[in-house]
Amino acid sequence: MSVSATIYRIINKEGTTIRVTTEPKMNIDEKQAGYTINPLEFGIEPSKAQDNFWIKGMVFEDSNANGKMDEGEKGISKVSVSNGLTISVTDKSGNYLLPHEGYFVFITVPSDYTSTTSWYKSSSESNRLFGLKYSPKKNTEQFTFVQITDHHTDSIEEHQKSIEKAIEEINKINPDFIVATGDLILKGNEASIEQAQEWFDVYTYLISDCKNPIFHTLGNHDLVGINYKKDESDKPGYNKEMYRHYFGPTYYSFDWGIYHCIILDPNEFVGEREFYKIPDYQIKWLKEDLSFREGYPLLVFFHEPSKTWQNQIEVLNLFKQNFTKMFSGHWHIDILLDNQSIFEQVAGAACGEWWCGVCPDNRPAGYRIVQIDGKNISSFYKEIGKNKQINVISPGPLINVSEDTFLTAQIYRAGDELLQEVNYRIDGGRSFPMNIKRGRLWDMANSSEYQDQLTDGYHTITVEAQDNEGVFPRVIKVKISSDNLIPLNEIIPHLLTYQGHIIKIKGKISKSFMEEPYLSKKNAVILIKDDTGKGAVMIADDYSLTDEDLEKDNLITAEVIPIRYSWEMLSKKQKQLVTFNFFHLPRGSIKTKWLKPKGIYILWLIKLYRD
Repeated sequence: MSVSATIYRIINKEGTTIRVTTEPKMNIDEKQAGYTINPLEFGIEPSKAQDNFWIKGMVFEDSNANGKMDEGEKGISKVSVSNGLTISVTDKSGNYLLPHEGYFVFITVPSDYTSTTSWYKSSSESNRLFGLKYSPKKNTEQFTFVQITDHHTDSIEEHQKSIEKAIEEINKINPDFIVATGDLILKGNEASIEQAQEWFDVYTYLISDCKNPIFHTLGNHDLVGINYKKDESDKPGYNKEMYRHYFGPTYYSFDWGIYHCIILDPNEFVGEREFYKIPDYQIKWLKEDLSFREGYPLLVFFHEPSKTWQNQIEVLNLFKQNFTKMFSGHWHIDILLDNQSIFEQVAGAACGEWWCGVCPDNRPAGYRIVQIDGKNISSFYKEIGKNKQINVISPGPLINVSEDTFLTAQIYRAGDELLQEVNYRIDGGRSFPMNIKRGRLWDMANSSEYQDQLTDGYHTITVEAQDNEGVFPRVIKVKISSDNLIPLNEIIPHLLTYQGHIIKIKGKISKSFMEEPYLSKKNAVILIKDDTGKGAVMIADDYSLTDEDLEKDNLITAEVIPIRYSWEMLSKKQKQLVTFNFFHLPRGSIKTKWLKPKGIYILWLIKLYRD
């Protein structure tokens, strides 16, 4: 079922649009003031005879960067200015004109300028001047940014210290900018207005130490109070209002170097149900925004992976004419997805598994460093608190005997020690050297000969880097096979090989349980078995699934990610299903302590192949 949210305008007695909303309700203050609410009809222009239907302003060159338009400072032409529903471009004098609609007026900061005033203003503000300072060094093909996601900030001091540590490290890296891709606070959607505000205050205090510009996206846990036990919809700060108070628009764009950067908001909430979709009014804005940047390479940021959107294909089609790389969070696992040849980096969480330990893919809490060199994009998942770290980025867990692959490792060192050598060992055997390529933030090492030493079956590969302080290693496990399918009975015994990686499996559905916590969303727990009679638990969080896909005895092929969830992370119904089928699950899939379940190893569904 497809749902399109209606957009409403809250209008005062003078006929001015105060704000727009997807919720057909006003707050108490608006009701008491005698405001009215009407559906927003696109394509109907306000009367030009009434000036209060228009927002007029200017974008100017703030040469002395004092945030004020001084005598002699002139306007800047061709700067995009938006109210979130339509876009205007400044004329040769820097002036713009927009309908008086939406929450904010905001600019797309050009690649050769930096803001000296806020880049957004409330639509009710009388000061509608935006200051920019000419910054030609920003207009470059080479720059670095950090993506950090899922902070889940709360009031616990230990958790705050971990976020502080991440910020301290990022400051030393000194990226050109930072993007925080949502879930800034713990569980704002289940919290009271007062509790969520406390967490937002803590978060803004923590990031005040950031030395570089930080851009934000809205996460599902940043929608305040929508699932709280009491109805607080009439209180200031409800839903997206508190996020807007702290960080402004929930979708917008900016330019950096040769790239056009886009922030999207797929979080929709209608009729007390939550779902993920880029709504029609945002798509209208996006199309208009892209029309001013034809041919630009794109960096696109949002919280929920696009796979979970109801209209993923529609949105991806808008990006196909551009070189596009996307970045998201939400899943608390670090994985690279291929969406119709548009790659999307889902980043691991800054809080790990919601402050319960490492992320479900067995990676410690961290953030991602991204280096841009033209259309060459490289990145490194950095674990918080780790001064020396090796990431083995190839091969994956399964090596096909008929294909040649490189052993490739990234070596990160926070200090100035010179990397002296990098070697690898197969199954603890003799050491072989790897070729080193120096980099600014991390070095690369590779070998094309390692595969000659591998036979069918499972192996351990150890990569060892040495600097003047000593040796530090990274160990991975791989399987050599001519079959691209992983038998279900091998996953648990070889979990360290597959955890956090996309693998392909095949099996028959023995039972499935459907949940619909969100509107039009199929959330399922599926029990599958393979030819050996061994089984696994698969979690599906996918809009595209149908009841026919999940019928009993269906033979399915799927791409999945083996992960571990703590027991408390499962829903009540999921726990009941797993408990009821306890003796049908493979040994080791449920981790216990003193006969009590502590965690479960599951398969996270990425793609289902329909035979």
